[in-house]
Amino acid sequence: MDKSEIEGLFEKYKKGECNEDEIRLLQEWLTHGPFDSFEISHEEVLEDLKLVEDSLPLRHSKVPYVLYRRIAGYAASIILILGIAYYYYRPDVSSSAVSYESLAALEPGSNTAVLQLDDGSSITLDTLTQDRLVEIDGALVRLNASGQLIYLAGQSSDKPKYNQVITPKGGQYEVILADGTQIWLNSESRLSFINNFDDRPERSVTLEGEAYFKVSKNADQPFVVSVNGQRVKVLGTEFNVNAYAENDYIKTSLIEGSVLFNDDRLKPGESAVFSDEKVAIYQENMDDIVAWKNGYFVFFEESLEEVMKKISRWYDLEVSFADVDAKSIVFGGSISRYENASKVFRMIEKAGDVKITAQGRKIIINKVQTTKKMEI
Repeated sequence: MDKSEIEGLFEKYKKGECNEDEIRLLQEWLTHGPFDSFEISHEEVLEDLKLVEDSLPLRHSKVPYVLYRRIAGYAASIILILGIAYYYYRPDVSSSAVSYESLAALEPGSNTAVLQLDDGSSITLDTLTQDRLVEIDGALVRLNASGQLIYLAGQSSDKPKYNQVITPKGGQYEVILADGTQIWLNSESRLSFINNFDDRPERSVTLEGEAYFKVSKNADQPFVVSVNGQRVKVLGTEFNVNAYAENDYIKTSLIEGSVLFNDDRLKPGESAVFSDEKVAIYQENMDDIVAWKNGYFVFFEESLEEVMKKISRWYDLEVSFADVDAKSIVFGGSISRYENASKVFRMIEKAGDVKITAQGRKIIINKVQTTKKMEI
């Protein structure tokens, strides 16, 4: 296709006049198109992407959340957008394999967690009366209207007690420790800590799963996160740690300040990935890393297998791939974590060339078998 043909497709698409083949052709070009040879600038594609997104009847958010650093990011993002638009502009298309009635009942996750006390007993946090002070293991704790568990400074008993906050599938929670450190826990995560850091050389916590940390500064008392035998040490900073047991790596991403990951010092915008007893450090877009904390899924050139891990964790689903080839489909885009599951899976089907079957909370994914090959 030459430049005029591509521009014509964009114009038709924005008017809702593209047929199925034209949408797929545009998807293919955005994903694989040789931009330089067609003399179409990144800025032109970005401008059209924004206009396309503004024209959709369903918006991912009030404002576009992620602007990828390179054109591959825009191409990946628009695949999802095109899939959404096709569903809405062409309602006469035959229905997908998803049982949308059953998925409609699957609401997104929420602020829910369990607080496990030193003696092994537990409290379901979302059942506590909000904005009420309670004494827990000798410490005064407040659950506020925003769903935060707040340990009040200077209000702990003389003897520190070990507490754990545990988020289930479909849960997330924010904890503010007695030193003022804020911690956001993602789904299926566990944070272990003591309720009184006084007279301790370090403020130590242990993490399983994923969490975002905004550490209160204290030069005399470093903050240490222990995760699967590795240590992240800081004085005061913001960073994300991803250490789910199902992964074969531990990933620490620095948003602001400075941290030591074992013996490696990170700079803002860098991630350290520990895998196979080695540490690799590289630059990343931190907006993508912390999107979950801000209420979004962001997928940047990720396999569908990895995408489904994140989605199943948040919606509390069991996912299986009937076709193993579907696991490796590369997927990109962003969407609010608070959409109903039915909308999320509709988008994935249209963007990923897969069929999704729902059986209660079990999701089965098959790859669509295509017989026609697009020539671009």
